[in-house]
Amino acid sequence: MKQVFLLLLLLRCLFVQGQQYAQITEREGKKCYVHTVSDGNNLYGLQQMYACPAEEILNMNPGIERGLTTGEVVFIPVQRKTVKHTVGQKETLYAVSKMYDVSMDSITKYNPSAKNGLKLNQRLLIPNAIARIQTDEASTSVEVMQQEIPKPSEAAKSKFNISFTDQVISHVVLPQESLYTISKRFMVPVPELQALNHLTSSRVSPGQSIRIPVKKEKVEIVPIRAVPPKRIDQTPDELTFPARKSFEVALFLPLNLDSTSTYNRFVSAAALEYYMGAKLAFDSLSRMGLTANVHVYDYEAATQNLASILANPALSEMDLIFAPLQQREAEIVSAFARKNDIAIAFPVFMKENELLGNPNSVCLSPSTANLMELLALSVHRQFVNQTIVLIKSESEVDVKNDQLFLNSFHNVPSSVSKAKIIEASWKNYRQYEVMNEDIIYVCLSTDKAKVLGLLEKYKDNPHVKIYGMKEWLEWKEVSGTIANKYTFTYASPSYFSYHSPTVQAFHKKFRRTYSADLTKMACLGYDATLMVCRQLLEKTAIQSGVISNYQLKQMGTGNGYQNTAGFVLQFKGFESKPE
Repeated sequence: MKQVFLLLLLLRCLFVQGQQYAQITEREGKKCYVHTVSDGNNLYGLQQMYACPAEEILNMNPGIERGLTTGEVVFIPVQRKTVKHTVGQKETLYAVSKMYDVSMDSITKYNPSAKNGLKLNQRLLIPNAIARIQTDEASTSVEVMQQEIPKPSEAAKSKFNISFTDQVISHVVLPQESLYTISKRFMVPVPELQALNHLTSSRVSPGQSIRIPVKKEKVEIVPIRAVPPKRIDQTPDELTFPARKSFEVALFLPLNLDSTSTYNRFVSAAALEYYMGAKLAFDSLSRMGLTANVHVYDYEAATQNLASILANPALSEMDLIFAPLQQREAEIVSAFARKNDIAIAFPVFMKENELLGNPNSVCLSPSTANLMELLALSVHRQFVNQTIVLIKSESEVDVKNDQLFLNSFHNVPSSVSKAKIIEASWKNYRQYEVMNEDIIYVCLSTDKAKVLGLLEKYKDNPHVKIYGMKEWLEWKEVSGTIANKYTFTYASPSYFSYHSPTVQAFHKKFRRTYSADLTKMACLGYDATLMVCRQLLEKTAIQSGVISNYQLKQMGTGNGYQNTAGFVLQFKGFESKPE
């Protein structure tokens, strides 16, 4: 028992000693942190790390305006601030006061309960403290209260020739977010986020606050060019709508603006983002000549429900309805539109029976069958004379996907490709590894354990190609774990990437309008609204949007239209790109 106690004591000592904090010294009559420059450090990063104005760092360290050298020692003037401290084991009031260079009276003034002694995990508010800057751990028991870092003065700018055009924002990690998804959202590399937040791994937790450098857009002076004369023979890119005063359009969204008991902030946020994109589309259509009265119906509000909305006589006068985003509610509105002979659009995938017998309906998201067709055609085109191995599963959903893929694969004519396919199982698929130097596996399973095993086994083998499912991206082991550098190809209804030229152009427009970052839901709202209004009301066909492709196909005489276009993407290096 004594040996166990000594071992635990030793481990605790090692843990405490392992926590490294920036040393504090006195220089030119001022207390300073002592920082040893490491790879990747720059003046901007030091300013953010120590919450110290760049002007003071430069004044304390003449010459560093020319750049930092790895191993160089830099003195950072201490900026006293308010911190929150969590009391550790055996910590006393005296020890805490010395730790932050404040008096015990100051601590008890803001924390009256501390007069009776400190308790483990007690939270203390300590104003005017010298904050400890941890240099080797992702977390600390001290929380520095948010303070704005002053910008360099004009005198400093002229003296040191420095310019800061970037900003740092604080982001609270949401559930389902990973450091990778955050890096893509804010277009900041993962290593840069790790360095700025002193993260030793890629793990982040919901509710955790991390700092993110947001770079301002580069603005250059555009030279003035002569405007060429207008060519009369060119057809202007404008829409000519039927001779009507206006169209009546209904938009159903689960905004939940009055916070009902069923409020889901993620659903509500997604609905709001969708509306922001749709509004931009209506603004664009208005400039093109479309006059539309848009009626937004919050069908999850406390003051009204779906039944009361559909009972409103004005709804039967609509020219077009955008159906709810959820399947059950969309089916109810679909029945209403069918009964009243109103055109209806489904922004997300719906069951095929909603299109049957209703020529005024259109589904904007390709079906699973459509995606399997795209994937099968892609395999044929990539491997025209090779043999492909399909790893079949036994679950009901996976069996359906396998059959859809097989049907599509066999329907590709031999004039396009002479590729062959072998149907294997999870028990025997490895026996085909020796068939060719390059092996192509198609796995349409949603069995996480088996799929992760497959991806892990071949992640470093350049001779193995894997075709899979977009649902794999929802697993944190695939998209949120840096060690798992998996590569596979999949079919998707849309392609959202901040590196896409169309997304970048729309992102600037979105930011100018809302001062917010663009999301996939906002792009979906824009694409769906613009496409449907042009095709159903103006009869002008468009084939692509910001993140969507469109190729409408009528599901037989008297039925509605299904979008059959999508994307085949390769997931590699934690990013999806068109194949």
